[in-house]
This record gives sequence, structure tokens and C-alpha cells, in this order.
Amino acid sequence: MRCLLLWFTFLLLPTAFCAAQYVMEEADHVHNFTFPKSDVYNTLRWTKKEIRTGKAYDLYNQMDSGLVIIHEYVMMSCRPCITAGKGLEKIVNSMRKLYPGRIRYFQTVYEDETNAATMKKWVKENGFTPDAVFIKGAEEVKFYGGMGMPTILVLGGGKRHKGYYKRLGYSPRDNGVIIKAARRALKLSDSKFEGTEKEK
Repeated sequence: MRCLLLWFTFLLLPTAFCAAQYVMEEADHVHNFTFPKSDVYNTLRWTKKEIRTGKAYDLYNQMDSGLVIIHEYVMMSCRPCITAGKGLEKIVNSMRKLYPGRIRYFQTVYEDETNAATMKKWVKENGFTPDAVFIKGAEEVKFYGGMGMPTILVLGGGKRHKGYYKRLGYSPRDNGVIIKAARRALKLSDSKFEGTEKEK
């Protein structure tokens, strides 16, 4: 019995020692900002004024019209946001040739502090030509998974009000997945475009 107790003590001692000695530091954490590959996700309705024109936009009204929105949430000091914007504009311009009038590209600053003048300057300096530009994106960014810039969404599905792509971060190798998601969103949009050819 004494030998058995010594044997168990010998087995448990290293484990207890390690547990007592190891403390996980922040540097040891691995952060993966890619969303799970969910096919479809719910969206957050918002109503805002476009900062350059003052035109009011209601996200769900846009989707109800059968539009597919590629939406980028950006940070002013974020180089990957600029890279993503250039890549997304190429995608949008390409898809507009195949689906005239069906694709929109929005950019929104990710927090609520940046003012309209600063955001307009950022868009102009980087040569972007989005369909709409907004500020005060904090609630939306929180809803879609927290801060990680850029945050990119593909929204559509008509009155389903669904999303088909969401990711924190961007790489040009994501373009094919974004295009596929936009094509799927177009196909599933019930709208004023019903009865027309949706996918080529």
C-alpha cells in the first residue's frame, strides 16, 4: 500500500508542479480573426445618412430591392483596409458588368469617434469610389464579431436579410470566396429583379 501511494505521488507531482508554475501570458494567446465558415448569418438593420450626399439609407430597404452589398468596415490608420478597398473595388467593378444595377459597395468607419470630414478625406486620398460612405460603425462591428480591420461582409438574400460572407481581415486570395458569396446572395435575392436572369 505504501508503495502504491508513493507511485501515485510520483505521477501527480509533475502535474501539480506544472500547474503551479505555468501562467498563460497575453503573448501566448493565438488570435484568429477569421469567422467560422458559416454559410449564412443574420444581419443588423441600420438607417444612416451617407456623409457625402446626405441621402438616407436603410440597409433592409436596400436588401429588399434585391441589391447585394459588399461592405467594408475600415480604420483610418489601417494599411490592410486600403489594400482591401482596392481589391473590393475590382471585385465590384467586375461583377457590375455581369449584374448591372445589382451590386453596391459601402465603406463605414469602424468606430463612433471619426467625423465625416476625416472619413471623406480618407476615401478621397485613397482614390475609392464606393456607392456610399458612413460613419459611426461601432454597433455594427460589435454585432459582426468585434474589432479586426478591415471587417468585410457580403449581404443580400432579398427579404431574408442575410449575410453570405464575413471576415476580419483581407487577403487577395479571399477574392474568389467573396465573389462566390456575392453570386450566391444574388441568386437568393427575391426582389424587383424577380423574373430577370440572376446568374450567368
